[in-house]
Amino acid sequence: MPNDLPATPDLAISQHGQLAEAFETFARGMGPFIDERMAEYFPGDLSWAETAANRMGRPAEHGATDPLFQLLVLRRFWGPVFADFFGKDLRDMIGQIIEARNLWAHFSLPDDAGYIDKILLSLERVLAPVAPELVSRLRQIRTTLKSPQSGGFGIEPATDVDSLALQSQLIETEAAFGDLQGELNDIAIQLNRSRKAAAAKQLRIAAIEKQLHDVHGRSDILQTYLDAERSSRSRMEWLFVAFITVMLIAMVIISLTS
Repeated sequence: MPNDLPATPDLAISQHGQLAEAFETFARGMGPFIDERMAEYFPGDLSWAETAANRMGRPAEHGATDPLFQLLVLRRFWGPVFADFFGKDLRDMIGQIIEARNLWAHFSLPDDAGYIDKILLSLERVLAPVAPELVSRLRQIRTTLKSPQSGGFGIEPATDVDSLALQSQLIETEAAFGDLQGELNDIAIQLNRSRKAAAAKQLRIAAIEKQLHDVHGRSDILQTYLDAERSSRSRMEWLFVAFITVMLIAMVIISLTS
């Protein structure tokens, strides 16, 4: 008797594959950013990845494009390299994503729809200020895993038109929220850059003011010296004139008495 039942998708395999793509998308977007920051932090080293791996006591064979290595670098060098760029609330997310990455690698992710969705959202939030153009792909993965048509999790199949409309509105709202969050992160980045530029200008102005103050101080010293020289020269001239006058008087007196 033929089996007329549709094939049931393997939910675990589907989730594992989607998360694999999510981690790779994250790594693709974060790679250039982390490379630039870490190269500035280790300017004299031939390979910052090897130096960072040695600092963390790990082998460097996976390189800087490996998602787990990137996450470990973000956590290990957060303070000196990345804290000025990301918000404070993102630091805890890095540890949570690392834990999820390890569970994913061992096929040990919990059977919890909310947990997986939380990890995907954390990936979005960390990636958004660095590569906002890739965040849409992470949102698509979240939507795919939530969609009942793909055998995903979290939302029961809709049974009426109102439920379908509500589900569609929910997905659109999440996408709109993600877009707004990306725009907010872009504005925060621009504001941070503007602040840095203003601070640099202020430092230059302060340096120029200090130079002007030093020049003014040297000018005052030079003026005092010139005034002293002029006073001394004036006294010498008057002494010379007095000496000549005395000599002339003495000569006149001598001539009159002889």
